[in-house]
Parts: sequence; C-alpha cells; structure tokens
Amino acid sequence: MSPNISEHKNKLPHLITSIRILLAPIFFFSVLNLSQLDSIFIFLLTIVTDGLDGYTARKLGTTTSQGAYFDVFADFIWILAAFSAFSIVGLYPAWLIILFTFMFVQFIVTSRFKVPIYDPVGKYYGSFLFLTVFISLIFISNWINTLLTATIIIFSATSLGSRFYFLIKHEAGGNNLKEP
Repeated sequence: MSPNISEHKNKLPHLITSIRILLAPIFFFSVLNLSQLDSIFIFLLTIVTDGLDGYTARKLGTTTSQGAYFDVFADFIWILAAFSAFSIVGLYPAWLIILFTFMFVQFIVTSRFKVPIYDPVGKYYGSFLFLTVFISLIFISNWINTLLTATIIIFSATSLGSRFYFLIKHEAGGNNLKEP
C-alpha cells in the first residue's frame, strides 16, 4: 500500500469524528430555533458518526489512544452544545454543564492522559447522555426533564463512585489499567 493511501486511511476515523464536532453548533442553533425535526435529524447524524468513527478505526486497524480521546472530546463538545441549548430554551438547568465538565475532566485526569480508562459504569455515561438528548427531543415535558435531570445526577454519582472504586481496586491489585 502506498504511503499516501495509508496516510488517508489513518485520517478517516478522525475525519468522521470531526464531523460530529461540526454538527454540535448546528444542533445548538436548531434547538434554539425550536426546529424539532431538524434537531432530530442532526442528532441521528451525530449518532451515526459516533458509531462509525470507532467502527472504521477498528476495521482499518488504526485505533489509537489519541483517537479514543478525540472521540470522547467530540462527545463532550456535542453534549455541552446540546445541554447549553436546552438550558437556554429552559428545558434543563445550566449547572448541568458544570457537572458534565467535571465528569469529562475527571475522566481525562484519572486516565492519566494515557490510554483512556473506562470503568464498568462510566463507559455507558456518554451513551446515557445521548439517550437523554433523544428523549428530550421527542418528549418535551417539564416532568420528563425533571425526571431526566434527577437521573443524570444519579448516573453521574454512580459513574463517579464506580470509577474511583475501579481505579482503587486495580491500583491495589497492581493491575495495569488498559482499555477493556
């Protein structure tokens, strides 16, 4: 395989992840404009790119820690854009953005800036937040948003506890932490 093809092959998963980042402000403005169908369409494109980037990297044999962090970063940017818009239109409290930022920073710091470490609960946290966005787009209701806010708090606390238990357990056992 020529170096040029190989170089492009390595960039394809990053390009797909980049599309997700570019979709974040578009989603943000579609929510602000109360364009429910547009928001759902952009959300579905986002989900496709979220699954496709990792799948493509695995199929091409180009998975890297950098790519895994880029994927998490893209998810974080997208979730921040979504909940910022939801906050502005009054669906969710603005302090959730601080919670998500804290969860992202603790993930990066506790992964020690090396290979991302996914604990048993935390690896589902991003998926849960994307599901919350979808539910929020489909069922626009104060009581559902209140229930989802409470669920976000519980899931965040559970994820945080699980992460620290997982890290302490593996440190005490002398196990090398690697991505599962």
